[in-house]
Amino acid sequence: MPPAMYLFLAVILLPAGLFAMARAFELVPAGRIDERRRLGRVEHHSAGQASGAAAGVRPALGVWRRAASAKALATMEKNLSVAGQPIDALRKLLKIKVFAPLLVGGLGFLVVSGSSNRMVWAGLAFGIVVAYRYPDIYCSSRATEKKAAMVGSLPDVLDQLTIALDAGMSFEGAFARVGATHQGPLGPQIMRTVQDMAVGMPRREAYLALAARNDIADLSQLMRALVQSEEFGVPIAQVVRLQADEMRDKRRQRAAAKAQTVPLKLMFPMMACLLPVMFIILLTPAVVNIGEML
Repeated sequence: MPPAMYLFLAVILLPAGLFAMARAFELVPAGRIDERRRLGRVEHHSAGQASGAAAGVRPALGVWRRAASAKALATMEKNLSVAGQPIDALRKLLKIKVFAPLLVGGLGFLVVSGSSNRMVWAGLAFGIVVAYRYPDIYCSSRATEKKAAMVGSLPDVLDQLTIALDAGMSFEGAFARVGATHQGPLGPQIMRTVQDMAVGMPRREAYLALAARNDIADLSQLMRALVQSEEFGVPIAQVVRLQADEMRDKRRQRAAAKAQTVPLKLMFPMMACLLPVMFIILLTPAVVNIGEML
């Protein structure tokens, strides 16, 4: 087959295959899930998800379970939970882990089958590995983004809790109120904890499950403080107020530390983009004069 036919097949089949796979395994955006949960149209799904997570039950995966190890499945499931994706998205990601390497490998073989260059075949093998690992990278990146957003919004959530408690609401009522009205990623997680307690989970276990589900140090510290305040009889409003002050201080310190890294991050773009232009401007006249003298 001539090389032009390989190029034609790659140009036609690769976009078509990627589009078909994206349409077949499209994940529900986290924003839509959060909106539907706030509007109450998926309360039965959320309650089932909470009870399923408490019992350690994942959806029926069938033969797709063999696409990843048990440890990888647990990691993907946890990252999907943090990212706000529905629980059945795990099956779709496992399908992508199976079909994406086949698609990349098949089309890549059509393109490079006539080549004897080892680097080309190594690049094809690397592309297959990346296609297989893409769902894991996707889950991890989405979970990292959500964790960063949760850490940033935690002081605001505590401020809302403090206001509600000062207004005379009970902590359970204030917790549910903040979870229902908060627009950030912590809102659905709080509502899931409220639903866990509504179906009979002890309050202490629900708080600790919230911390373990998201794996955020600040949130774990807050949940432990709430559990200890309940055990030792410390006023909950005082604990929440102290935690809010501490979280605001931590957010301020993180912003200051991030600002201190800006000069270092700007150094390399300036050296790569600005200094060559300056050298050209400064040295071009001297080079021209030397050329004329010679």
